[in-house]
Amino acid sequence: MMPGWYLKKPIGEYVNIYAAEPKINIEGALTAFLCYLIDKNLIDGVIAAKKLKGLEGEIIVAKKREEIIEAAGSKWQVLPFTSKLKETIENEDLNKIAIVGLPCQINFLRQMKTFPLLEIDFSHRIKFLISLFCYGTFAQESIIKHIREKYNIDISSIEEVKITPKALQFIGEKILEIPFEEIANYLQIGCLLCPDYTGIASDISAGIFEDKTVFIARSEMADELIKKAKNAGYIEIMEIGSDALEKIEKEAIEKINRASKYIAKLL
Repeated sequence: MMPGWYLKKPIGEYVNIYAAEPKINIEGALTAFLCYLIDKNLIDGVIAAKKLKGLEGEIIVAKKREEIIEAAGSKWQVLPFTSKLKETIENEDLNKIAIVGLPCQINFLRQMKTFPLLEIDFSHRIKFLISLFCYGTFAQESIIKHIREKYNIDISSIEEVKITPKALQFIGEKILEIPFEEIANYLQIGCLLCPDYTGIASDISAGIFEDKTVFIARSEMADELIKKAKNAGYIEIMEIGSDALEKIEKEAIEKINRASKYIAKLL
């Protein structure tokens, strides 16, 4: 049910793909890269999701290195930052922003940059679109009910949620790891219909794959920025091998096939 080019290029167009790690004392290569952009005045702010305690999160505008570091970490639910994005950008007087989001959010913003809506357009202020790899987001209340009833977990005791390649980890007094197969029914309906794993409309895609951060540079400009961050001592990069690339493409194809399956059910 998907257009043929999805399967021919399951992770989209790109110039280079790297495995990356931070070279400064910061957790995460993406966080280190964003710090480079801020430190070198290439951007004046980053709009991203920040984890709060347990299952809660919020959208923040990070204008300093410390604020970017505080927002680091994986997120497991979608937060509606696009609804007040224009107001936020104008109130904060941002003119060169990077936005870190999920493939669906980045696709929306790319369309806005490509086909501006003149009355509400703010796309000229968006300098970089960075997409996270995404298997899908979950209906929070349904999952909470599931783990409370099946595992007798006190939800208030959950301090952190981490996403692994095949499971969600709920971390509190003990670690509860639930494989995606068990909770697939709690994925958002839109996620079941989405074929985009890596965020093909972004400038740079970033994701954790086999405990490594992967950067997909989708343009010469993006590739040059990643290399400059390396030369400045913020990150270390190496081109990934063919085996790792095949595995990432396999994950992308699985999401494409899942979307085809559920679209067919709707027709």
